[in-house]
Amino acid sequence: MTAIDGAQSPPSSPAPQGRSLWSDARARLMQNRAAVASLIFLAFLALAFTLGRAITPHAYDQVFPDYVKVQPSLKPYPLADQIGPALDRIVARMRVQAVDRKIEGDVVRMTFESPRPIDERLLAYFERSDLFHPARVVERQEEGRRLVVEAPIERRLFLFGTDSNGRDLLSRILLAGGISLLIGILASLVALIIGVAWGAIAGYFGGRVDMVMMRIVDILYSLPFIFFVILLVVFFGRNFVLMFIAVGAIEWLDMARIVRGQTLSIKRQEYVQAAEALGVDSSGILRRHIIPNTLGPVVVFLTLLVPKVILLESFLSFLGLGVQEPMSSLGVLISDGAKNIQGASYMLIAPATIFIAMLFALNFVGDGLRDALDPKDR
Repeated sequence: MTAIDGAQSPPSSPAPQGRSLWSDARARLMQNRAAVASLIFLAFLALAFTLGRAITPHAYDQVFPDYVKVQPSLKPYPLADQIGPALDRIVARMRVQAVDRKIEGDVVRMTFESPRPIDERLLAYFERSDLFHPARVVERQEEGRRLVVEAPIERRLFLFGTDSNGRDLLSRILLAGGISLLIGILASLVALIIGVAWGAIAGYFGGRVDMVMMRIVDILYSLPFIFFVILLVVFFGRNFVLMFIAVGAIEWLDMARIVRGQTLSIKRQEYVQAAEALGVDSSGILRRHIIPNTLGPVVVFLTLLVPKVILLESFLSFLGLGVQEPMSSLGVLISDGAKNIQGASYMLIAPATIFIAMLFALNFVGDGLRDALDPKDR
């Protein structure tokens, strides 16, 4: 039968589009609530570390001698019981007698007496204190031997308290968290690039290539790590970014062994042998088949490498080879908090809580990425 003239043929349905490895992995990752929540939390931390110091009222290196090891508080300092002792210290330094003292709101009103005329330059002791703004003379009596002075109280907020040097711990944590996260990410990325490339090449080509490359890894394993660090400090100086990029260039050894072991298993799979039979070159097989299928364990190891590098940075900073004052890192803050745990436990609790939360988030992200990139679960 012939088709009726003028009849329209039914529209053809569009051809289904395939999904790439990355789009499929992204879809699977979005279904993991713990991993997504951890990614959001890590993004929030990164944003807080980047922008938080711009909105905090105190600089990370600003020292407040009158507020050494003060407790975290939602109320601004000074507290009521701190004003009296501070005024007594100022009076003792001025070597005068305070015959009257009144606190009205945020203003202290005092009357000073002395056998001789009082030098008004001594009022600079109020300005040098962290508790008061510059004082001013309200009345002069008895030819300057009696002064009535007013000094506004300067309110400061320390949500996380202060450290043993009188610096705002919140500003220090925001600085330290950003530095620790940056160090961990930079060093881990360097280890990822070198380790994956080295292990994939050694495992895929095998034979003498594998033997030579892995013997180099064994030699590097046998050398003391601190020796490398000292050499890096000599060549790169105290620039912590360049130094920890170089540290990442040493931490790739474990990554290379993991990738090599995965590659030895993957290269015997049928799809790799089929690609070789079709004439795909070695770089194409490594790029499209070997490396993508090793990403599962690699990503999990990478999420564990970030906190490892952060702990390593803490050890190096303790030896004086890492982050230097007035800069800081989470490892340095935790070390300082451990030294002052008896009288100021908050100095340990605050940075340790941030560090533990980062570790949990990185582990959840690593588990989610492992499940998303595992070819056996697709």
